[in-house]
Amino acid sequence: MQIFITGANFGNKGAQSMLFTTISAIRQRYPDAKIFFAHGNKTPVLKGNFSFDEIYWKRNLFKVSAEGIELPTAPTPWSSAEETFAALKSSDLIIDISGFALGSKWGEKHSAIYLNAVEVARELDIPIILFPQSFGPFNFGSAQDELDARIKSTLTYPKKIFARERDGYQALRDNYGLKNVVLHPDLVLASDKTNPADIYKVAPKISVPEVAGSSCVGVAPNMRSFDKGNSWQTLQIFYEMIKFLLKAGKRVYLFRHSQEDINPCTWLKNLFADDERVTLWRNNFSCFEYDAVCRQFEFLVIGRFHGIVHAYRNNVPCVLLGWAVKYRELAQLMYQPQYIFDITAPNFDVREIFSAVCDMDDNRDFNKRLLRERLAQVQKCGTCFDDAIKFLRGKEKSI
Repeated sequence: MQIFITGANFGNKGAQSMLFTTISAIRQRYPDAKIFFAHGNKTPVLKGNFSFDEIYWKRNLFKVSAEGIELPTAPTPWSSAEETFAALKSSDLIIDISGFALGSKWGEKHSAIYLNAVEVARELDIPIILFPQSFGPFNFGSAQDELDARIKSTLTYPKKIFARERDGYQALRDNYGLKNVVLHPDLVLASDKTNPADIYKVAPKISVPEVAGSSCVGVAPNMRSFDKGNSWQTLQIFYEMIKFLLKAGKRVYLFRHSQEDINPCTWLKNLFADDERVTLWRNNFSCFEYDAVCRQFEFLVIGRFHGIVHAYRNNVPCVLLGWAVKYRELAQLMYQPQYIFDITAPNFDVREIFSAVCDMDDNRDFNKRLLRERLAQVQKCGTCFDDAIKFLRGKEKSI
């Protein structure tokens, strides 16, 4: 079996986690499967200790014309178009784990390129499954009619489309009449523990810094919160929140979930430069290390979607600082809607977070039990892996 995985990268821990989770699920059923991590980085990113291969791929690398597939004339950075095309053609299944790539938020060109990849798969008669991800909104302005027609036509081809949020699910079904769309929780949340032995040739030792004693809270800001809202207001909210945590007798640990989040972590530590109760970890944790980090805290205050997912998967409660639909639906799914806040909103009152922190502190053991019970229920609904494996086994029998 040969699997071609698109939509992942190593720069974002959420994308890395989705990649590792998907590979582990495949390896557990097909230990000898050849798996390609197909990405568009200008240079290779693997260091040799992984159980899968990488190959250069962008969604617009190939195009469908009247004559068939067009190969690019411009050189590709490190893997030739011919090599990529050969790997693609010989694959039994394409799995796309983009997270969020199709919608007017990214502009019409970005969405057209996303559809192009599905059209190439259709032209080559390669089955494709779109694993749980966000879709929409679909407000394309002057390109509306053209993209509506392409979405309606192209997205009938995937074997399954797993929509992570109800908004996207409804839009694909109601606006485009798609019958192959399934509402499905995030693939990392819906999976069992990912096994490092499925990812690495030699699994690395998980080693993370330790917190000092009990009563420790982790704070992991999202740089996008500063970009999206008023950056000074956002910084002030974090500052006041950390002061409140310290006054409540907590030690605070600042760390990042994505590479760029080191900036707000550093800004916040500088505001508490002389306070040893506020610690900055500069580590660029892997998703496996992040699991180990999460488990040390009473609760987290966090702004990255998959940072929250990893915490929930380890039964660690969170105060969520997010603005998008995916954050709200995630909190509702895990019975935690009282703990989500959009700190990018104008005139946001930080006292709302103070109240949530107090409630979390009083009820964290209850919330841990609630998360454990709810996680078991959610994982029973995690059918995307089973569907992919069922398809592969069906194809295997037909050979």
